[in-house]
Amino acid sequence: AKYNELKSAYDKMMAQYEYNNLVYSAHFNFEPVVGHTYHLYRRANDSTFLSIIAPEECDFNHIGSFYLSADGIWHKTD
Repeated sequence: AKYNELKSAYDKMMAQYEYNNLVYSAHFNFEPVVGHTYHLYRRANDSTFLSIIAPEECDFNHIGSFYLSADGIWHKTD
């Protein structure tokens, strides 16, 4: 039981790490504000960009929505 608990915590931490790498490596032309939600999209050339435009307001290839916490970590909201 302890192994499964530790494995679950590790898997969650690794997913968080991957999302943070993905968001921080994306292109954006603004300074993200702590506590706000932003949306990550993929272009046709596989590059990624962060936007304030919500997925229901556009036809971009939506990867996920994230908010920035005070400790500089991006959290997936959906």
